[in-house]
Amino acid sequence: MQKWAKGCVAVSVLLGGCAFFDKETTETPSTSQVSLRIPEGLAKPNQPAAFDIPAVAPVSGQIANKKPPTLILATASSSRLEEEEKLSRVWFERNDLTGDLLPFIQQQLRDFFAAQQVELTQLDDAGLRYETGWIQRSRSSGFWLWKSENPVDQVRYQIELAPRPHGRSLSMTSTLLEHQYFVAGEQLSVQDAKANEVNVLNRIINQVAIAEVQAAREQRLAVAEVSLEPGLDQAGNPALITRQPTDVTWSQLELLFPELNLTVTDFDRSVMTYYVSYTKPTRGIWRTITFRDAPLSLPLEDGEYQLVLSRHNGTGTAISWQDKSGEPLPPALVSALYEPMVAAIRAAGLEF
Repeated sequence: MQKWAKGCVAVSVLLGGCAFFDKETTETPSTSQVSLRIPEGLAKPNQPAAFDIPAVAPVSGQIANKKPPTLILATASSSRLEEEEKLSRVWFERNDLTGDLLPFIQQQLRDFFAAQQVELTQLDDAGLRYETGWIQRSRSSGFWLWKSENPVDQVRYQIELAPRPHGRSLSMTSTLLEHQYFVAGEQLSVQDAKANEVNVLNRIINQVAIAEVQAAREQRLAVAEVSLEPGLDQAGNPALITRQPTDVTWSQLELLFPELNLTVTDFDRSVMTYYVSYTKPTRGIWRTITFRDAPLSLPLEDGEYQLVLSRHNGTGTAISWQDKSGEPLPPALVSALYEPMVAAIRAAGLEF
């Protein structure tokens, strides 16, 4: 009886399993559009088909060839744009990099067109209205040795500056005065004229941005205080003296060595001595790729040297230059090391 019961359970489970996996798939009823019976004398309502494409008027050639708008790029830190501006105009705000705003912008305007070898004529005594000479543009054709430039057109602009009475902001507006095509049959559209005005404005803004970066770099170098000066160490030997503590000077020198093309061969912190080798610098491939100048040249012969640090007047540090045998360098040579070391300190942004 027990064996029969188990067999029945197994059979029932098997059959139940088959029933479970053999369910019929549910079919989605098809939908069809119902046609309406319209009694006689009544108008038949509109019944648009599911895939009807509405009629569209033909696109004119002017709209079909429409180009995306050209945008003014306020890349200079002093530049900004007004919302809903219709003209080709940008605003400049005075900041720490520009100084007196109007002379700064006037100078950048002159520098830009001078670099492009384009004549810029001032139309008023205040220097607020200018006209440019012809700016010729060309199109490249061919390649490599057979590449040539074919003139396409030339343009002239009016540049107008409008300073606010308080002098802290001014606007610059570019207006296309005249255009000439060298290619027969081509014409300048209204949109192309706007693109030309915006293009010259963006290039002037870029000139301002470059001048701001240069001003920031000069300010950063001017702020760096360098207390280094020629003097004598406690033993009466010629040295370069700094107000920085000895520990600070020790760590700063390690950052300064690459700028002077000095290589540390050994050091002894217990006696505050760096053992270095010097070779005349050349501009390596990496500095060439990154447009960096070669390391500063020192008035030294190629060879081994020692830099010995010692306390000076309690809180300062004396940097004594010695040859590889430990003999102090002549006073005139140590004094000649002063200028390149100061230049390297400022280039590296260090404090001495």
